[in-house]
Amino acid sequence: MHKKRFIVIVFLAIILCMVPVTLLSGPYSLNVIDTPTTFISYKGDLNFDFTMYDNGGILGAGTLAVSDYILLGLYFDVGRLIGSDDVQFYQPGVIAKFLISDGSGVIPPIAIGYSYFMTGDVHRVDGQVVNGIYIVASQSFFLFENEQYFYFGLRYPIIPLSYSHPRNINLFLSTDFMLTPEFSVKGEIENIHFSENRGNEIFYNLGFELNIVDLVTLGLDLKYSPGINRVVRLLKIGYTTQF
Repeated sequence: MHKKRFIVIVFLAIILCMVPVTLLSGPYSLNVIDTPTTFISYKGDLNFDFTMYDNGGILGAGTLAVSDYILLGLYFDVGRLIGSDDVQFYQPGVIAKFLISDGSGVIPPIAIGYSYFMTGDVHRVDGQVVNGIYIVASQSFFLFENEQYFYFGLRYPIIPLSYSHPRNINLFLSTDFMLTPEFSVKGEIENIHFSENRGNEIFYNLGFELNIVDLVTLGLDLKYSPGINRVVRLLKIGYTTQF
């Protein structure tokens, strides 16, 4: 229990230390989508995300835009950090994204990357977080007097090795609507497989994000799949600043 209390204190201290930094960095618009996007941000942008998932787990990620076309980062996953159960540490992983664009707008922006696929205990395979390669494209459109984006792409799992097979390639679709500069809504359909009789593995996600102050965001995701027949809730805290 003392070890868990220490970890929680360190986690909260990291958040409190980052808040003053983000408040001094000026206005910025975060993307609410959780599935992969073509969004890279600007060179030097540093982003931290903490997601609290089922059974008291936390997945934290930090990414840095090393250029306008390359994003690199790391993530860590700690299960049952909140609560009385024993803490479970999972192997951390890497995040990478490379934007392919000619800048003309004739070809839709396309990004290729490597990352974890989905967050939470219900998404683990053989007790591991699924990681792999993805390719995603985007298309912009105007709605609610703002430019919105639609994303679509494919994921190919690499880790765990027992799950790395073409039959586990899956499709995702997502879009976010910025209703105001402070409030966004998202919709996602992910884990769509091409093989038959796997419709119960699809996840339908609805999310909300609120910018409470410049660069500091709070988010709530509600995820449902026929395979688990319950709603999974994800709470998120996001910070962005300049490195």
